[in-house]
Amino acid sequence: MFLYRGCVAAAFIFVAAFYSSPVQAGMYSWADEKGTIHFTDDLYKIPEKFRQGEKRFKKYRAARPPSSFPLLERPTPSSYSPETAGAGEYVIPLIPSGGGNFLVEVVLNNRVKALLMVDTGASLLTISDKVARRMGVRFGSDSPQIPFTTAGGVVWMPMLAVDNLQVGGANADLVEASISDQLGELDGLLGMSFLGDFRVEMDKARSQMILRPLGNPGDLEWDGKSALWWKSRFSGYAQKISGFKSEAQTMEQAGHPMASSIEKMVAFYEDLHGKLEMAASRAGVPMRLRSYP
Repeated sequence: MFLYRGCVAAAFIFVAAFYSSPVQAGMYSWADEKGTIHFTDDLYKIPEKFRQGEKRFKKYRAARPPSSFPLLERPTPSSYSPETAGAGEYVIPLIPSGGGNFLVEVVLNNRVKALLMVDTGASLLTISDKVARRMGVRFGSDSPQIPFTTAGGVVWMPMLAVDNLQVGGANADLVEASISDQLGELDGLLGMSFLGDFRVEMDKARSQMILRPLGNPGDLEWDGKSALWWKSRFSGYAQKISGFKSEAQTMEQAGHPMASSIEKMVAFYEDLHGKLEMAASRAGVPMRLRSYP
C-alpha cells in the first residue's frame, strides 16, 4: 500500500511537469467576506482561510449548482454572435455566471453544443460525461486515463482528443480533453489545451474574450499556423511521450495497478504526434520546427 501511494505521488509530480496547472476533478464554490460567490476547479485556488473546514466551501458532484450560478441560461441569437475584430483575431461574447466567472458557447466535433466555463488556470479542456455521451464517445477501463488531484484523493479521468472545437469564429483541431463525472450540471471547462493555441485577453468589463493567433504579424505560416504554433505543438507532444514512457516504466516496475493506463497515455500522444507529423508534411513545415521523442 505504501508503495502504491508513493507511485501515485510520483505520477502527480510527473503530471504537473507536463500540464501547467493540473485540473481538479469536481467544482468548488466559496464565499468571500462580502458574500460574493466564487467558483473554481482547483481546491488550492480557494484562499486558505476559506478552506478551513468543509463547511467553508462546497464541492459539486451530482448536485445542482446554486441558483446564483445560472448554468442553464442560454444566450439568445441576438445577444450571442461571434465577431471578427481583425485578421485572425476573434472577439467572443461571454456569459457572466456570477463570482467573476464566464461561460462561453462552444461546438464540439461540428455538431454538439455546450456551455463551458472559461478557465485559463485549467490545463485541459474538460467535458462532463453527459457531453461526452452526446458526442458519441465511449469510454471505459480500456480508455487512456490520467490521475488528477481532488480534495478526496486520486481520481483517474479518461482522456480523448476532440477532433474539432469551435469557439465563436476560432477553432482548433485535436484538442486534448479529460472527461469528468463530477461537474454536476456544468458542461465543462474551457482550458489551455484550446486556449493555448491563442493569445488570450479577457475583457471582463465588456464580457468579451479576445483570441489572437500565436506569433507576430507577418510571420511565415503553414496551413494557417505560425512557426511558434508548430514548434510548440511538436515539442509538447514529444515531451509528453517521453515523460509518460518513463513514468509508465517506473510504475510498472513498482507493480502499480494503473501502470497500463499511463502506457495508454503514451499511445494516445504517439497517435497525436503521428497526425501532427502528417499535417506538417502536407503543409511543408520545415524539419527545424519539428520535435521527436
